[in-house]
Amino acid sequence: MPILHSTYVAPCWARNAHVNTIWAAKMRRLHYPDTVQAAAIRRIRLETPDGDFLDVDEHRPTGLPRAVVVVSHGLEGHSRRRYVLGLAAELLRRGNLVMAWNMRSCSGEMNRTDRLYHMGQTDDLACVVAHAVQTGLPVLLAGFSMGGNQICRYLAGPAVPEAVRAAAVVSVPCDLPAAARVMDGPSCRVYMRYFLRTLCAKVRQKAARFPQFPSVEGIEHFRTFSEFDARFTAPLYGYADALTYWRENSALPVLPHLCVPTYLLMAADDPFCAPTCYPWQIARHSARLFLEVAPHGGHVGFVTAGSPYYSEARVADFLDRYR
Repeated sequence: MPILHSTYVAPCWARNAHVNTIWAAKMRRLHYPDTVQAAAIRRIRLETPDGDFLDVDEHRPTGLPRAVVVVSHGLEGHSRRRYVLGLAAELLRRGNLVMAWNMRSCSGEMNRTDRLYHMGQTDDLACVVAHAVQTGLPVLLAGFSMGGNQICRYLAGPAVPEAVRAAAVVSVPCDLPAAARVMDGPSCRVYMRYFLRTLCAKVRQKAARFPQFPSVEGIEHFRTFSEFDARFTAPLYGYADALTYWRENSALPVLPHLCVPTYLLMAADDPFCAPTCYPWQIARHSARLFLEVAPHGGHVGFVTAGSPYYSEARVADFLDRYR
């Protein structure tokens, strides 16, 4: 039932999916915090039950906040990426407290344990949500790509606090096995080089610190997620192989079980997504999944002439209903 009509019109120069994707990630001029006068960003550190830490950027509005929004970044992102700061500015403008958290190894300081993060990991998100609940405010969730995938899996789990009211996620590759095949193809080589460069640097650091860490021999020749996840992600987290890891951590199977209203914005031309990544049938039969698929937008793009970007306005509009 909740299939939403999209009103996004990409600028003529951004109707190519790769242009839309890369411009939003690398070229956007973001004037933050000019849009929210006197906004303060404070970094705090949360200790995790296994002796590690998570760094969280708190963005505080000038007045009393109406809700707290936990924002999750995408693969190899962090809390100071343009897309995170753009959304944070819009959420702040509407009177929300924003908690933009960094997954392990993503805050600029390597984490303590041999763990990094993965597409379906939810315990660290749960740790940040527990901190947000302590504010006594309604808790809302927002995430991009991998962060959105984690949010969907978290919201289908057994221990979501009552304070969590709603979520909004953008560019989620809901069918991970299918998305991995797309990402491993020739059209995504530029993105794969970017992701693998930083991921391989991190696992080299881990291998130097932890004797039982998988071997990093030959990783300079890796060209696909299949190679990386088979060598590192799957064995580190107890999966038989990369395909098993992808299958067991996809958002697609859990979308019918979301416990709160969830808005999913995607682009029909997302270069990271296969046709099966778009959960049309699930949304048509769901009371909680609100799906919007724009004709353009790329991956975490949705470029507009000014700020906020289309995705930021739509996410904030949806979350406003549940404060």
